[in-house]
Amino acid sequence: MLEATIVLEFLLGHHAEAVVIAALLVINAIVSLLQEGRAGRALALLRSKLVVQARVLRDRQWCLLPARELVPGDWVHIRMGDLVPADVHLQEGSIQVDQSALTGESLLVEHESGATAYAGSVVRRGEASGEIIATGERTYFGKTAELVGKAVTKSHLETIIFRIVKYLVLVDAVLVLMLFIYAISTGVPLIQVFPFALVLLVASVPVALPATFTLATALGSQELAHAGVLVARLSAIEEAAAMDVLCSDKTGTLTQNHLTVAGTHLYHAQTEEEVLRWAVIASKAATQDPIDLAILDAARTKAVSADALERTSFIPSFLSIRQPNSAKLSCV
Repeated sequence: MLEATIVLEFLLGHHAEAVVIAALLVINAIVSLLQEGRAGRALALLRSKLVVQARVLRDRQWCLLPARELVPGDWVHIRMGDLVPADVHLQEGSIQVDQSALTGESLLVEHESGATAYAGSVVRRGEASGEIIATGERTYFGKTAELVGKAVTKSHLETIIFRIVKYLVLVDAVLVLMLFIYAISTGVPLIQVFPFALVLLVASVPVALPATFTLATALGSQELAHAGVLVARLSAIEEAAAMDVLCSDKTGTLTQNHLTVAGTHLYHAQTEEEVLRWAVIASKAATQDPIDLAILDAARTKAVSADALERTSFIPSFLSIRQPNSAKLSCV
């Protein structure tokens, strides 16, 4: 409607009014472009600092290369702590990976020879080698990200504004029609009616509304940036403000992807501390197993120690311990 108003202003020789309306539209576009461009540069800087390196066999020599330089057919080696750089068909070794960024599942998934390790998952245990079968947007993770990027939905604000515009157009059409009917019935030349039609159109459209909205969201994005929130799209601020219910199942992004001990149930033990002490003996921090780490964290919180006991051997369903200066004790 604003663009139509600009055209009519020029046709009727009202150049100053047309320039003012055009300037407001240009300011709106510039503010939005600058603010979103600033956020885009911040995201690009973060990406540059988080370049994923991969161990690749090239020309019969192992070397470190950025993940973006990998191609299908490359032979890579991944080990504990690595971010899987692409979809890798494992040929040697076995690993346990954290796929919470892909599936939302916090528990580790075990991959052996013949399985596929997906890009974006994190190796928590073991090491393996394999052949890259997909990179970039052709990976399992990349296809998901591409679909999310292509998804287009109308914002809440956009829906409201278009609803208002529809009513404005309807009112304008009725008023202009009544004006033309009056002109025809009274014999007034139509060329004299156009200025009044233009007045109706300009008066019914809040010319500064787009610039006001953009300026308000730009100021909001700066305030959020000071609070550590990076706004990549200005309309996201209004969308978040209009949200009533948020449904999410994404472990590791909205949550900490960290298991905790919620409670202890006694069977043959006398106290909860005793149960936790036995669990500590069966746990080992070096494995970085999420259940072991949760038990050890709970023990530290409750000041439960198993230093008086020494673990001599361990099978998942059978524990053999020994207390200093005493006989060995075995427990199931």
